[in-house]
Amino acid sequence: MFRYKNTILAAGALMIAIAGFAQGTVPAKAIAVTPSATPTNYLEILMVVIAGLLVLVVWVLSNVLFMIAKKAVEVSKANKKVMMIGFIVMGSLFSNAASAQTAVADTTTKAPVLNYYGGLSANTFWTLSTVLALELFIVFLLVLFIKGLWKTIHPVEAIMVQGKQVRQLWVVRTWNTLDRKFFTKAVPLEKEADMLLDHDYDGIKELDNALPPWWKYGFYITIFVAVLYLFEYEIWHNGPNPTEEYNIEMTTAKQNVDTYLASMKNNIDEKSVKMSDAAGITAGQVTFSKTCVPCHGTKAEGSVGPNLTDEYWLHGGTVADIFKTIKYGYPDKGMQSWQSTYSPVQMQELASYIKTLKGTNPPNAKAPQGDLFKEEVAKN
Repeated sequence: MFRYKNTILAAGALMIAIAGFAQGTVPAKAIAVTPSATPTNYLEILMVVIAGLLVLVVWVLSNVLFMIAKKAVEVSKANKKVMMIGFIVMGSLFSNAASAQTAVADTTTKAPVLNYYGGLSANTFWTLSTVLALELFIVFLLVLFIKGLWKTIHPVEAIMVQGKQVRQLWVVRTWNTLDRKFFTKAVPLEKEADMLLDHDYDGIKELDNALPPWWKYGFYITIFVAVLYLFEYEIWHNGPNPTEEYNIEMTTAKQNVDTYLASMKNNIDEKSVKMSDAAGITAGQVTFSKTCVPCHGTKAEGSVGPNLTDEYWLHGGTVADIFKTIKYGYPDKGMQSWQSTYSPVQMQELASYIKTLKGTNPPNAKAPQGDLFKEEVAKN
């Protein structure tokens, strides 16, 4: 039987290839009845290419299985039965795949194409997906057969503890294998003497151990990312260069500062209040005419409330004192609180306007009330 192994393998691969080719011809007929379908579909090409590569993988694994099976026959006759069963299963899979693919191909020529998946007709998509699934299943079975026969040829060494054989759980064996190959790749302690170098520094010797694979692979990934970065930013120019990034960051920062300063305009209290500009004073005059005239007069000469144009103040004459009086009021003296009516900015504008009324000397001014207030001049 091994004499004709190449013929058997070639026939199996040819059956899968013919099935895939037959499925590739189905979309051509479907396109004929669907005028709106596009002539080129990259998804279809990709799936056909993957199917062809999987055929190659199946062929390689089949060769490996035949070689290991030869060795297994020499080791044990029982493995020969396993091998024959494997061949029968593989042959049935090949035949079933081919027949299933042929059956699907026949049905696709009888019905018009209505549904599409990623540009492929429904029949073509599911046919190619079935081929890929069958090929992956065959690869999985071949790997299992190879693994089983390999264990027959190379049995796992028994671990002896206190004269008794101890079998390791498959989880432990798998972890040890992964740790040895992908994580530490360190030499076992009992074999470290073989890895020592001749260098001796005050009794300290150098162990020529391998670097951890995770570290090496991480380093390789950084090189790959660096190449991608080079193409992305220096060749394709799809991303901003450092100067452009700096300008973008500065623009964003300025917008954030402006937003913050805009929000701070309403964060005014008696400790941070200051004189408004000309526009703010004008706005404060409008507020005064709407709110303060009934008690202080049209020109702030005083009526029910005190005169606001002289040098005498009941509660202080600084812009902060006036702002505080407007904000909190003095209900016991008839001055209500305006903080629920006006914003901090509006109260600052109103206080600034009142501050500018000093010395205007309106007619019919009310007699002074309170204490004389002298503005302190800041010393340099």
